[in-house]
Amino acid sequence: MTGVSLHRLLTSLRFQVGAAFVLLIALFAGASLATLAAFQRQVDADAVVDIAARLELTASQMHMQAMNYDAHAPRDYPTYYRDVELFYRDLMAQVRLFDAVVDGFMSGDFSAVLERPAAWMQPAREPELDAAVAALETAWQTHRAGLMDALGASTEEPRLEWAAEYNLEHLAGVENAADALADQLRQWAAAEHARLRRLVVLMLGGAVVVALVLLVLLQAYGLRPLRRTLEGVRAAAAGDFAQQVPVRGATELRDLAGGFNALSARLDLLFQLLDRLQRGDDLDDLVGFLSHDFRGLLRFDWIGVVLVTPDNATVRLEASALDGAPEPGDKALFRFQGTLLEEALATDRPFHVRDMTATAAANPSYELLRDIARRGLADAIFLPVATETPVPAAVAFATREAGRYDAAHLAFLSNIAQLLSASFGRTVRLAERQRLAAIGEFASAIVHELRSPLATVSLALEHFARLDLSSTTHRRLTLAQGERDRMERLLEEILLYAKPLRLASEPVSLAPLAAATVEIMQGQKACAGRRIRLEPGMPGIQVLGDRDRLQQVLINLVANACDAAPADATIRVSVDTLGERRAEIRIINPGTPPSADVLARAFEPFVSAKEGGTGLGLAIVQRLVALHGGEVQLDALSDGTQARVLLPLIRNAGAEDHASQPSADSRGPGVR
Repeated sequence: MTGVSLHRLLTSLRFQVGAAFVLLIALFAGASLATLAAFQRQVDADAVVDIAARLELTASQMHMQAMNYDAHAPRDYPTYYRDVELFYRDLMAQVRLFDAVVDGFMSGDFSAVLERPAAWMQPAREPELDAAVAALETAWQTHRAGLMDALGASTEEPRLEWAAEYNLEHLAGVENAADALADQLRQWAAAEHARLRRLVVLMLGGAVVVALVLLVLLQAYGLRPLRRTLEGVRAAAAGDFAQQVPVRGATELRDLAGGFNALSARLDLLFQLLDRLQRGDDLDDLVGFLSHDFRGLLRFDWIGVVLVTPDNATVRLEASALDGAPEPGDKALFRFQGTLLEEALATDRPFHVRDMTATAAANPSYELLRDIARRGLADAIFLPVATETPVPAAVAFATREAGRYDAAHLAFLSNIAQLLSASFGRTVRLAERQRLAAIGEFASAIVHELRSPLATVSLALEHFARLDLSSTTHRRLTLAQGERDRMERLLEEILLYAKPLRLASEPVSLAPLAAATVEIMQGQKACAGRRIRLEPGMPGIQVLGDRDRLQQVLINLVANACDAAPADATIRVSVDTLGERRAEIRIINPGTPPSADVLARAFEPFVSAKEGGTGLGLAIVQRLVALHGGEVQLDALSDGTQARVLLPLIRNAGAEDHASQPSADSRGPGVR
C-alpha cells in the first residue's frame, strides 16, 4: 500500500469511526477485566482475612483446650485413653490446620484451604504483611517443635498433660503472631477495597474522557466539516454557484467538500458560459472568451468552430484560438464528405479522435485533422451543433496531452452537450444572420444601382419597339425585352428577400384567400394549360397575418406547382386545420417529384432546380411564413410533390370570413 493510500485510509471517516469503536470496546473490555481482577483480589483478601481469623480462633481453641485439660487431667487409664481419642485428635487437627495455613502464607499457595484464581488475579503482598507472616511462621515453628517434644514420640500414649501445660505456657506467642497477622490482613483488605474503588472511579473517568475526546474529534473532523458543506449546498441551492467550502475533516468529507467545490465551480463557470453565449453574436469574440476562461474546465489547448459550406462538400474553419489567443489568418476550407467530421456530425454526442496525426496519416482525406494536428495537438473532441444552426457546424476541442480526454470528461461533455450546442448554435445563427444581413444590404445597394441603367435600357427598347424593324431585328428585340423583364423580376426578388419587412396584421380567412388566389393564377401565363382546383374544406378558418403577404405566398407556391406539373395536369389546393392550433394549406402537383438533395436545399437562397430560376422564390416564401409564426414544408409524394403551409389559428374563430377580396392592384405574377 502506497503512502498516499495509507494516509487516505488512516484519515478516512470509516477508519476513524471504526478505530473509535474498537478503542471504546477495548477500553470497556480492559476496564471490565481489570475490575473483575480487582473484585477477585478483594474476594481473595476477604478469604485470607477469614483464614487469619480461623487461625486466631484455632489458637484460642488450643488455649481453651489446654486450660480445660489441665484442670481436668485424667486419674485413671480409661479416662486417659478417652482423652487420647478426643483431646489428642483435636489437638493434632489444629496443628495440621496451623501447618497448612502457615505453609500457605509462606508459599503463597492456599490451595489446601482456598480455591485459587488465575495467577494474574492473585493479590499483591505488602512488606508489612510479609513480616507478619514471617513472624507467625517463626512463632509457630518454635511452638510446634516444643509441643511435639512435650507430646513425645509415641502416638499411642502421648503426654497430653505435658502438651496442655506447654500450650498454656508458650501459646501466647503464637496467638500474638496470629493476631498481628490478622490485623495486617485486615488493613491489607481495606487497602485492596480502597484500591478497587479508585480503579472503578479511574476506569469510569477514563471512559468519560475518551468519550469526550472522541466526541470532540467527531465534531472537529466529522460534524463541523459536514455542517459547512451543508451550508455550502444550501447557498448553492439559493443561487450562489460560486460558493466554496473548506476542504477539511476525514477523507470522505474532504472528498465530499472537494466534489462540491468542483461542482459549484463548474456550475458557476457554466452559468457564466451560458450568459456569455446568450449575449455573444460574434464567433471570434466567443471563441476568444472560451479559450481564455474555460480552458481548464473543458480541457483544451486549441478550440475551433467549423461550419459546413452550402455545397455540403467542404467545411470552413470559421474561428479558432490556441493557448488562449485567437489565431489570425484566412478561413481555410477542408474536405467534408467521407471524413470523420461527417461521421461526427451524424451523432448527437461528443466525438473523440485519438492521436490525430496517426489517424490523418491513415486517410489522406482527413485534411482538417491534419491541419489541427500540425499545431502539435494530439487528441481532439468534436461537439456537433448541427441541429441548432442554419448550417451544420461543430465545435472542436484539442489538447497536446494524449489521453487527457478520459471517460469522465467525455461523460461531462455529453451532459453539457445540449447546453453548448444550443448556445453555440445561437451564436452561429446570429453570425450567419449578420452575414446574410450584410449580403442583403450589399444586394439592396446593387439593386438600386442597377435600376437606373435598367430603366434607361427599358426606355431604349420601348423606343425600338415603335420602329419599323425587320423580322430578324424584331425577334432580337423581343428576346431583349424578355431578358429585361427577367432581370426586373430578379431585382425585385432580391430586394424583397434582402430588405426588412413589416406586416400589416389582421384576421384573415384562408378559404376566401385561397379561392382568390386560384382565380388569379388561373389566368396567369405560368399556369396556362393546367387546371387549378380548390378542394372543399372547413369554412371559417382564420389566422392573424398580412393578407397581401399571405396571398403572395400562395401565388408563389401555385406558380411553382404549375411550373413543375405537366400539361393538362390538375393542381389541387386545400385549406384545413391540423389539430386545434394550426391551419394547413396544401398545394399538390402531379409532376415528377424532385430528388432528396433538391428537397433538402429547396429553401436555400439562390438554389434552384428550374432552368432560368432565381432560387429566391421558396426562400422568400419561407421568410414570409416564418414572419407569420408558421412553417412551410416541401414533400415528395409517390405521384407528385406537396407544399404545406402551417400557420397558427386564431382561437375560437367564428364563421367564414366575408371580408372583401384582394384588389386588382395586389394581384400579380407569382415569384418563382
